[in-house]
Amino acid sequence: MYIRHVTVENVKSFKGRYKFALQPGVNYFVGDNNSGKSTVLEALLFAFQGPTQTKWTPETFYCRNGTGPTRVEVDIAGGVENLVKMDKFSVLKDFIFDVDGEKILRLERSSEQRRVIQGKKTKDVDVKAVCFWHPERKQFENVTGIDAKVKAIFDFEEVWADAHPSDHIDFANNKTLGRLLHASFERFVQTDLWANLTEAHQRAFGPDEAESFTAETTRLAGDLKDIIDEQYGEASYRFDFDLPDANIFMKQGSLHVDDGAGETPIGGKGTGMQRAVALGLIQLYARSSALKESHDTTPLLLMLDEPETWLHPNAQLRLGDALNKIGDKDQVFIVTHSPYLIRKFQADRHLLTVLTGKGENRCVDSSTEFGLFGEGEPTWGEINYRAFGVYSVEFHNELFGWVQRHLEAQKNNGKPASNKEIDEFLKQKGVPINKVWITTPNLRAYDVTLPVFVRNSIHHPENKENDPVSDAELRDSIEQLVSIVEIINAH
Repeated sequence: MYIRHVTVENVKSFKGRYKFALQPGVNYFVGDNNSGKSTVLEALLFAFQGPTQTKWTPETFYCRNGTGPTRVEVDIAGGVENLVKMDKFSVLKDFIFDVDGEKILRLERSSEQRRVIQGKKTKDVDVKAVCFWHPERKQFENVTGIDAKVKAIFDFEEVWADAHPSDHIDFANNKTLGRLLHASFERFVQTDLWANLTEAHQRAFGPDEAESFTAETTRLAGDLKDIIDEQYGEASYRFDFDLPDANIFMKQGSLHVDDGAGETPIGGKGTGMQRAVALGLIQLYARSSALKESHDTTPLLLMLDEPETWLHPNAQLRLGDALNKIGDKDQVFIVTHSPYLIRKFQADRHLLTVLTGKGENRCVDSSTEFGLFGEGEPTWGEINYRAFGVYSVEFHNELFGWVQRHLEAQKNNGKPASNKEIDEFLKQKGVPINKVWITTPNLRAYDVTLPVFVRNSIHHPENKENDPVSDAELRDSIEQLVSIVEIINAH
């Protein structure tokens, strides 16, 4: 299963309603700081896990200027029919409906306090309750009771940019490393080594062994009985020492690393090393053969908030490859500013969402909606332009080359489009001829458009007869070319 859509309404800086399309595999989110990228991931966790005393509270999660309730709606697709065949989710079988030929379940969590008539019962619903859309009664209903069932639909593994790596290098059974070790422990208990340990434990702690620890504690229990019988009445007492379970063993564990400077606990290493190990453990967890052999088939949703932090470029590239492999099996969400991770974006397999602006000026684009140079295939130059407002020489070259190829295709004579022809085409589209380009070595002057002037300056840095292109001119030229390319694509 995977999450098909998430809609956020009056969440943090999202005033009003915003709907995000998602897909199986890898989903990238890029954009400027405070554009709401991480908030989308938080909204998903809020929907499934609910608020606590410290997380997703009204003071920190609700939109202060929003009109109406704070609300998150999620569509689950890809195998929901199998989900409702499980006993604990069978109550949802009447809540499945069809959208564009795909079976989905739709759930919501809302801060609105309301009363819902469910069959013959009336139920009060608030933010603590997850509700599912009933396709016949056309309303959201709470039929799963407590959130425990909803939390079990997916296995969320998230790494936040501000989280300490040690949060994931933890042996507790609700942490990444602890889960890995517990899954491996399930296999270990089938081995002869475990059988030998069990036998040795029985000898050491069994009541039938004269020198066992249990025999020693029998005398202690007898002394305790004498005291309590005299003071409170007769009873018998026995100390029992069962073989510790996996959790007890895990709590005694530690991870050590030797990177050439001697072996030390991982906690003694730098943040970069710890973060690399934490990300490695999550990747290992995602594709662990031990987990595949266990009875836990809960789909994994991997959320990474700026995973490039503390990682050098080569490590980021390798991480991108690893995340793509995880995306072959599980749904992955990546919030990033890294051009190295974005290099691993594949338009035919992944989805890239760009968030720009803030508040009422926020704009949400997906790779299937922009991609100036081929549907769904935005270049890093375009991503920088749309997400961060960066006007780069590389993007200018891409835009100018697109216009040039368009004219050459129209000519259809195998000859390149000249600057004069490009100028005339741009002029017809409303771009003024308001610059002068001076050539070398004959010092001839030509009236040209700003895009041709900028292009010549980029391609002829040896020409010192013209003034350098200013940042403002590069920006204006790119804006003009973007408009022209959009016109070309529209036809």
